[in-house]
Amino acid sequence: MQKRDNKTLIPFLITGELFVLYISYIISGVWKKGMDVMTLLDRLNEALAHPFNNYFTANAFKAMAVGTLIYAMVVLIYITGRRNLMHGREYGTASFANIKQVNKSISDKTDEKNRILSKHVRMSTDTTVTGLNNNMLVIGGSGAGKTFYIVKPNIMQMLPKGSFIATDPKGELLRATGGMLKKNGYNVKVLNLIDMARSDCYNPFNYIRTENDVIKLVTNLISNTTPKESAPTDPFWEHAEGMLLQALFYYVWLEMPSNRKNFQTVLKLLSEAEVDDKKDSRLTIRMKQLAQTSPLGEHHPAYRQYMKVVRGAGDTVRSIIISANSRLALLENPQILRILSKDDLHIEELGIGTKRNRKKRTALFCVIPDSDKSYNFIVGMLYTQLFQELYYQADFKFGGKLPIQVTLMMDEFSNVALPDDFCSLLSTMRSRRISAVIIIQNLAQIKALFKDTWETITGNCDTLVYLGGNEKSTHEYISELLGKGTIDKRSTGETRGVHGSASRNYDVLGRSLMNPDEVRNMDNKNCLIFIKGFNPIFDEKYWPFAHKNFKQTEDGGAKPYTHNVRKGNKIRDGLKLYSEREINEIEKSGERVNIIDLSPQEIAALQENEFQTEVRENDSGLREEITTRLCTMDFSEEQLKEAGKALEMNVRPEYLIEYLKPETSVEEMKDKLKKYQER
Repeated sequence: MQKRDNKTLIPFLITGELFVLYISYIISGVWKKGMDVMTLLDRLNEALAHPFNNYFTANAFKAMAVGTLIYAMVVLIYITGRRNLMHGREYGTASFANIKQVNKSISDKTDEKNRILSKHVRMSTDTTVTGLNNNMLVIGGSGAGKTFYIVKPNIMQMLPKGSFIATDPKGELLRATGGMLKKNGYNVKVLNLIDMARSDCYNPFNYIRTENDVIKLVTNLISNTTPKESAPTDPFWEHAEGMLLQALFYYVWLEMPSNRKNFQTVLKLLSEAEVDDKKDSRLTIRMKQLAQTSPLGEHHPAYRQYMKVVRGAGDTVRSIIISANSRLALLENPQILRILSKDDLHIEELGIGTKRNRKKRTALFCVIPDSDKSYNFIVGMLYTQLFQELYYQADFKFGGKLPIQVTLMMDEFSNVALPDDFCSLLSTMRSRRISAVIIIQNLAQIKALFKDTWETITGNCDTLVYLGGNEKSTHEYISELLGKGTIDKRSTGETRGVHGSASRNYDVLGRSLMNPDEVRNMDNKNCLIFIKGFNPIFDEKYWPFAHKNFKQTEDGGAKPYTHNVRKGNKIRDGLKLYSEREINEIEKSGERVNIIDLSPQEIAALQENEFQTEVRENDSGLREEITTRLCTMDFSEEQLKEAGKALEMNVRPEYLIEYLKPETSVEEMKDKLKKYQER
């Protein structure tokens, strides 16, 4: 500050020096020896009236030198006597912002394009308008209205080019806003871990593109199924278990037909992993056969990872298998296996639109119980793959930016199983048009989750909304964020007695804009907003009843939304048969579907196509069973030769498997093969 002020003085000092030189020059020309001051001033006035006359004398240079010396002394005294005074700003300049000025800078003229922060504050979601990221941290204790005052109003905004995924404890948001979103053209999808029968399906294997994706998925699965409060164990066991799961995941991803790429197949493979010192397990035989038949040979990732596990001692391998079975035991639930069997979510559509049309908006609700975290790891896998998929679409398909803006409304943030690199993702998502609304009850929650890196979360959120609470460290943090201002202080004193006196002193001191106790006592109808680059804002919370779309929600009197999992007669992916009655019900519910009228002949052709597909998929499973039998059962050499002949002749798997048993004699096998040829 001092250096900058000195630089601004230089032009004035130069101008002053020129003026001193000129006056000294004039004085040297009009001054005569013995002249009094009054006469000198009169002569000087006459000379200044004719400034361009020649006043040069032999004493001109001496006079200018003396004038410069006097000027230099005056300047030196001035500079050394200066003080960096900041009257009224000695202790700080904190003050509350003018809301109108803030809105003028960061809001959009079209209200539907704004995010609602409070009763009077709006913020554009277009980062080119605000120059800020759209990440927002919302802090509010229980009953402060995080959902009612922040989440619901912003869902009601229904941004023209915005999709969102919302963590929805208890399903409150889905019930209240699902119908409104449907009527306004949203594609509503639900991952429901409370009422699983009403959940759409989510298959993590649909989003695996590279080996690295498998590693991320397994790492996330292990991390989110390990109790946070569990005692530290030898990392060997976790790493070994991870290798076994990677082997199974690689096998399912690379070797299984599409309808069997799911967790049910993972469990089936894991059930084949038995340790017997006398013979190989079915899974070991399967992996060895894979190494022999696959073009990748022993470099196949499934075989490579599996062999790293089974090369250990028998008891060690047995412990690893038991540990993996224990971890995946939660999946032994028919409803969970149904949810993970196929994929209805198509999470890439959040950012690119349905069928890549770049317009169709999607609302994805993750309904989770607030009292049981058993299956929250599924949401953790979803979030991991959501970032993975949206980043892929943005970076490799759409030039770095998603065509549709995606918002993550992360209510009950501390209960959501997050990717391990969430802090890094939070700092890079803005460029892809992704943002997060992180909702917590107090700072203690993110301090517990992120330990020494918790400030990365607050630092990457350009907006913070405080709705109130009762946690001490949060009060202190908010008070510190508000900053200090400078106030006037008046002190009075009085001394009584014979020689009594009175005094009054004025001074300044610093004071927090709101002390921690004032933050705690803030009226529940008010909130504090911190936006990067602006003074803090004190305003009332937004009243959702005033929103134009409020009547379309359950709170406004609309019918609660019930998500129905579509169950038609499947013909092929994306096309289903419905009766006329079912079509009428769909139209009444307001669900938008494309209806195609098909003739009986066209339906028959589609059904035949589906039948052939099912036959091929069934054949694949039967062929696996044939391979397993040949590798594990005690067949004689002659029996194996007969089985080989049958395979060379492409005997139908369902026919061959009927007699492919050790108790079937060679003659019987020959007879069966002959009868098959004669058919």
